[in-house]
Amino acid sequence: MALLFAFWACAPAVRPPNIVLIIGDDHSYPYFGFTGSAHVHTPHMDSLAAGGAVFHLGHTTSNHCRPALQTLMTGLVPVQYDAMAAKLHAEVAAASADYQAASPAARQRWDRQFFGQVMREFTTLLALLAQHGYASFQGGKWWEQSYENGAFTEGMSMGWAQDQVGQPGRFQAFMGGEGLALTRETQAPVYDFIDRHAGAPFFVWYAPLLPHTPFDAPEKYTRRYAGTSLSETAKAYYANCTLFDDGVGALVRYIEQKGLVDQTLFIYVSDNGWEQEPFVEYADDPELASNGGRKGKKSLHDLAFRTPIVLYWPGRLAPARFDDVLVNTADIMPTILDYAGALIPAGLPGRSLRPVIDGDTASLRDVLVRRVTGLRSDDDVMGRQAEGFYARTPAWHFIWYKDDGLVALYDMVRDPEGDEDVAASHPEKVEAFMEEIDRWLSNVLSAVE
Repeated sequence: MALLFAFWACAPAVRPPNIVLIIGDDHSYPYFGFTGSAHVHTPHMDSLAAGGAVFHLGHTTSNHCRPALQTLMTGLVPVQYDAMAAKLHAEVAAASADYQAASPAARQRWDRQFFGQVMREFTTLLALLAQHGYASFQGGKWWEQSYENGAFTEGMSMGWAQDQVGQPGRFQAFMGGEGLALTRETQAPVYDFIDRHAGAPFFVWYAPLLPHTPFDAPEKYTRRYAGTSLSETAKAYYANCTLFDDGVGALVRYIEQKGLVDQTLFIYVSDNGWEQEPFVEYADDPELASNGGRKGKKSLHDLAFRTPIVLYWPGRLAPARFDDVLVNTADIMPTILDYAGALIPAGLPGRSLRPVIDGDTASLRDVLVRRVTGLRSDDDVMGRQAEGFYARTPAWHFIWYKDDGLVALYDMVRDPEGDEDVAASHPEKVEAFMEEIDRWLSNVLSAVE
């Protein structure tokens, strides 16, 4: 049972481009040369940014990986995806006498399997591109069991079995299994795919587990940082950033050597943010060593969501810089479909960035609102289940820990690092943001009912 939408048509491109979606993993906004880092060496990403359209006020849809990646595949924000998945689960479970009669443990196993592959019931980006002749490849991070559940035609992640639950290596199997070898061990599968599909439009999901832990970059990358005064965790994280950058450079070079670069649109985003300041050490704290600083991954601070969004298409997109246009990764699916000349589902929360690149910045949003259900915990490196919201404008960042009853407000113009909570000085803004969040939540849920 596929979840289908009404469609509206967009003008077809002259030739549907190849699409290479490059996904950083725990790679936050500050840790590139082109975003201003004086310490992190990312020459290949810097080159893409210099020749492409760069959105510096980009955000992901979640503060951790899986919900953010689901957005890239379905165009839905996490609260919508979860609502649809829960509705499907309720329908299937209610119709199954075996499920109703099963023990709690058996139900838990069934539920794990169901939600592990429920994406195959959604209309995904790749299912829509396939209608326009695209072959597609999945490599790297992938939580949805087999690549086939996302409607890829080929891929590296083959899924996991129930007997792997509770066994060593199970988390790696859930994150993508064989796909996690991409870049750290090999780029051959993606190169082979490109060789076989060079004559027709193709899509590549390039999502290495980088700079995500383990921080185990080879010596050729670590030696760049070895003689510096950086903290040990900064050296390790930055070396992984450079390893990721080198993989991106190798992929772009391969496509250039095949004579395909002028037919290929490269898009970069990160799944979620991270905090690793140059001289701050986290090695002695297991929670911080696993998740970075407290303003990053699994928090509600700007660093948890902030990502540059880069579109690079030599000869087709002129270099451009957008510093104050509020965009997010829900915009990626409609953008890709727009450039591919495909149909864009009506009702998606994101909007194509193509009109913005063409000069129409008035067509986007004034505020960005998101909900998360996983937050930092001192007791568990995997975090805790709790509901939180953030609202972002170019000038303000508002945080609402709804389960805890806490709010915070940051003036991002005067205090871009988010060091001073000024909520007590602006009660009218706090009230306005809370009302905006309530409106947004009602609207996005009504779109999937």
